[in-house]
Amino acid sequence: MSPRISVWITNSVFVSFIVISLFYSFVHFENRYLKSETATLNEERNRSFAIVQELSRVKNQFPIAYQCHYSFGLSNGSLFEITERIPYSIYKRLRLGDTIEVHKKEIKIFGKQTAISRIRGNEEPLPLLENLEKYFQYGFIYLLVLVGVTLIIRVLGLLSRTYPSLQKQAATDEIVVNKTQD
Repeated sequence: MSPRISVWITNSVFVSFIVISLFYSFVHFENRYLKSETATLNEERNRSFAIVQELSRVKNQFPIAYQCHYSFGLSNGSLFEITERIPYSIYKRLRLGDTIEVHKKEIKIFGKQTAISRIRGNEEPLPLLENLEKYFQYGFIYLLVLVGVTLIIRVLGLLSRTYPSLQKQAATDEIVVNKTQD
């Protein structure tokens, strides 16, 4: 095993930290944008109608939660489907095929055209990118600790003891005494 293996490990920690930092910042800013768009979703100009496709109860969850799957048209003429968590008060009023009033907005997330919507009167939180952001945040913190440990090891000089200097040792000069014959 080469004594340089630890340098590769150290460099891979730094590169991983940079990559995770970029992903985390990208997801963080997209999630912030999504939150700002969600805050303006309930405006009157975003009002539209959708058709209920499916109603279901989320299993193995307490308190009991319900979902509504509905579809609506986008400005380019395509059909867009949304699944939204709803309270029981809305669930008991809906039937399959009903037309419901929704607030919708077309946005771009990660460069892809998509839409967000909410059934009028629903106060359940929308699923944002928070889980993905937490995943990258934990990776960022973990790699930040690894970078800190790596820097401490380098500063303390533990790596310098492991890796001898690449400079050649200076040859010791011999003192030559003239050997003269008496």
